[in-house]
Amino acid sequence: MDILNAHDLLRLADQRGGIRGSIFLPTRRGGPQIERNRVRLKNQLQHAHHALRTDGMPTARIDALLEPGHRLLDLVGLWDQPSDGLAVFLGPDGLEHLRVAVRLPELVTVGDRFMVRPLLPLLNAGGHFYILALSQDEIRLFHGTRFGLDQVNLDGLPLAVWLSMPRRRPQVHAFLADRGGAGGRAVFHGGDDHDVKPLILQHFRRVDQALRELLAGDQAPVVLAGARYLQAIYHQANTHSELLPDGIDGSPRDTNPDQLHRRAWALVEPVLRGHETAAAAGYRALHGTGRTSNTPDEIFAAARQGQVETLFLCTDTPAWRTRTDREPLILLTDTPTTSDQLDLAAAATLRHAGTVYAVPAPRMPDANPIAATLRY
Repeated sequence: MDILNAHDLLRLADQRGGIRGSIFLPTRRGGPQIERNRVRLKNQLQHAHHALRTDGMPTARIDALLEPGHRLLDLVGLWDQPSDGLAVFLGPDGLEHLRVAVRLPELVTVGDRFMVRPLLPLLNAGGHFYILALSQDEIRLFHGTRFGLDQVNLDGLPLAVWLSMPRRRPQVHAFLADRGGAGGRAVFHGGDDHDVKPLILQHFRRVDQALRELLAGDQAPVVLAGARYLQAIYHQANTHSELLPDGIDGSPRDTNPDQLHRRAWALVEPVLRGHETAAAAGYRALHGTGRTSNTPDEIFAAARQGQVETLFLCTDTPAWRTRTDREPLILLTDTPTTSDQLDLAAAATLRHAGTVYAVPAPRMPDANPIAATLRY
């Protein structure tokens, strides 16, 4: 699984110019239908090719744009370790793909920008969490939602440098047990176990710094899993405000992912729901004061001005416009439609340090598909 934070989403949302395709599809984690993942991507690439050809783009230019996507079909590692969804972004600068722990809609968009709204549930303060698994020999990072866990691929990232735990060099002390004669024998003892604690503390401080850089302002809860003494040392090094005081005791290597997820979810669910519930209550308390809005045009304009403090978007709204019932395709136009405004409003809210909740209808603060609390 790949981590997506607000900075990554904004980087994608801000890219403009040329022809850009966004492809989203749900994926199976295992079982006999796992091959369906590859078939779905192949079908989505065909939809994008048909749309661009219909709009008059030369075939050679279409092939150049979509070729990196076709190469993904043969990327073994991508299909051997799927998550719940796959997002693929194709543009003049090449390709970017993300395996994400949320079930995405089957969707293709084509235009001068990327579509990012299907990824917003990943940024919900009430939607995800992390587990930092501490063992005697290694450290692993997991990303979790209410659906399950994925181990985060950290290859090439600063945190990867600190995934191996420090090992104490054995210190040997010798003394003569028989002092009375020339035939005295040497007795050897290892160093004190306390010698390793400063090394672990120093190591955890580096892990903490690299983790903060990786999360880049993500305020999702972090749960520690590991022996109590390792958790206690990590708490001394920690500077992340959302690290939970309670963790999962015991070796994470002896706990399967399903058990790890169940134990973590019991700790994080009250915290996750608390932030979202408070934001919805704040919206209702301010309703009628001029500090709220549920009109897409007003919210889009306010978000661009940095007025939106909290934005709620309904994930149940059938807002995806398609050319035919069989082709899940959206053409992004120069003039934003109401659906496009939701996407752009979310990006603008995040750009101005606001909070976005993409939630199902029962968790919206009112009956509308969009709602915002304004700063002024």
